Amino acid sequence: MKPWNDKQIAKRVKPWVLDGYLTDYQKEAWQWSIDRDGSFLWWACGAGKTLGALLWLVSKPRSERKVIITRAATKSQWKMQASQYTDMQIHILDGQGGVAIPDEAECVVLSWETLMHWYPYITAWQGNYPMALVWDEIHKGKAWRRKEKYITHDGQTKWMWLENRAAYAAKLSKRATRRLGLTATPIRDRRADLWAQLDLIQPGKHGTNWHWVHKYCAAKQGTYGLDTTGVSNCTQLKQVLNRVAHVVPYKEMAKALPPKRRQLLYLSAQEQSKPARMRTVLKEAARKGPQHLFEARLMEAATRKRTNLATLVADCVEAKQKVTVFTGRRQDCEALAKTIKIKLDRLGEPCWSAHGGSSVKERAQLVQEYAAHEGGGAFIGTTDAFGEAIDGLQCTDSVFFALLPWTPGQVTQAEGRFSRHGSDRPVLITYVIAEDTVDEHVADVLLSKLEIVEQTLGDEEAGSLAGTLAGQDNEDEIMDSILSLAEDSEWS
Repeated sequence: MKPWNDKQIAKRVKPWVLDGYLTDYQKEAWQWSIDRDGSFLWWACGAGKTLGALLWLVSKPRSERKVIITRAATKSQWKMQASQYTDMQIHILDGQGGVAIPDEAECVVLSWETLMHWYPYITAWQGNYPMALVWDEIHKGKAWRRKEKYITHDGQTKWMWLENRAAYAAKLSKRATRRLGLTATPIRDRRADLWAQLDLIQPGKHGTNWHWVHKYCAAKQGTYGLDTTGVSNCTQLKQVLNRVAHVVPYKEMAKALPPKRRQLLYLSAQEQSKPARMRTVLKEAARKGPQHLFEARLMEAATRKRTNLATLVADCVEAKQKVTVFTGRRQDCEALAKTIKIKLDRLGEPCWSAHGGSSVKERAQLVQEYAAHEGGGAFIGTTDAFGEAIDGLQCTDSVFFALLPWTPGQVTQAEGRFSRHGSDRPVLITYVIAEDTVDEHVADVLLSKLEIVEQTLGDEEAGSLAGTLAGQDNEDEIMDSILSLAEDSEWS
C-alpha cells in the first residue's frame, strides 16, 4: 500500500502536505524506503530531504525510538519542520549529555559533534524498543577508523573500539532497526568515502573497509601507506548503490520545485558562537544611549550567527551551489566574508564580497564575475548595497539573510534580485535568526504584523511573503519597541 493512503500514517502528516504539496520524487522515495533496513536519499541541496526523512520516521509506530543526527546549526530547523509537516514533537539534545532523555520522547535530535557524549543516554532511553536512525549529512560519517588491534596477554589478536565519532556512530547504527542516510554529496573526496556511509545504513553487509577498498578502489600499497584513490569493479558497485540509494539530481529537483521558497532558521543559544569582547562593547554602548545599545545588540546577534552561517554556506557551495548572503552592516559583511572565504579556500571555490563602502563600478564588476562563474561560489554583501536595482544575482541557488530587513518593502526588493527575468533555477531563501538576542525580537515584531500586511496588500506574493516575514513600513514603531528593552536589566 502507498503510505499516504494508510490511515494510521496519513493522520500523522498535515493534510496540506498530502494534498498536492509533495513532489513525485518525494512520494516515490517515501514508498521505496519505508520498509528497508537501510537506504540513502542522495538528493540535490534544496530538494526536500528533511521532509522526506520526516515522512519516513512517522511511518512506523510511536513506540519506535527515533534519532536524528545532524549539524549543530540545524537541530532547531528539524524541530520546527517536524511541527510544520507532521504531528511529531522532537526533543533537542543540547550540550554534552549529563541529563536523562525523557521516556515519553518519541524523537530526539543531536549533533554529530556530541554523539559520543549522548550515546549512553540514547541507549538507556532506547531500552528494548526498536530504533530508527536518520543520518543527516551522512558524509560527515565517512571516517573508517573505528577499531584498533591489540594483543592479549596470551598472544591473541583482538580488536577494540576507538574513542571517536566514527566508532560511536557505528555502535549506534548496530542498535537500530531502520536507518536512513541523507546527503547531496556522498563522495566528498574519493570513492573510498562510500564504505563508512554504506556500513552506517547497513552494518556488516558490505564487508570490512580493507576488503571494500581493494574490491572497488583498486587499493595498492603506496609511498605513504595504502593508496585508495583508484577505481575498480565499477559496474558491480553501481549495482550495489542502485539497490540502496534513491537519487534526485539537480535538474530533476528543479523541475518539481517552485521558483522561490522561503524558510526561517532559528539558532538556539547552544548553537550560537560566543562573541568575544562583546560585554565591554555593550557596556560602553549603554552609556552612550539607547541607539548605540541597539546597534551593539545587532552586532552581537550577527557575531553569534557567523560561524554556523559560514558552515551552511560552505556546505551549499561544496554541493556546487551558488550562494548569496545579505547582511545589514558593513562591519558584519567584512567579518562574515572573511570567515566564509577561509572555508571556501579549502574547497578551492571563489568568494566575492562588497558593501556600500565599495564604488558602484566595483560592485557591478563583482556581480558580473559572480554571474559569469560556473560552479559553486558565494557572494556576500549588504542589503542596502545590493538589495535593490541590481541585476545579475538571479543565478543564485541559496540565499541567506544574516540580518532581517526592516520592512516588507525591503524584503520584496531584496528577494527580487533572485527571482526575476533570466532566472533559470529555483532559489531557497533562508532568514537566519539567533534566539534570545535582539535579532529574535526584531523577528517577533515583524511576525506580529502578519495579518495586517496580508490584509493590506492583498496579493498572492505579499501573502506568501507574510507567511514568512511581516512588518509595516514604520521603522520608528519597530525601533521604539526594540529600544524599550534597553530599560530591562537583561539588555543593559
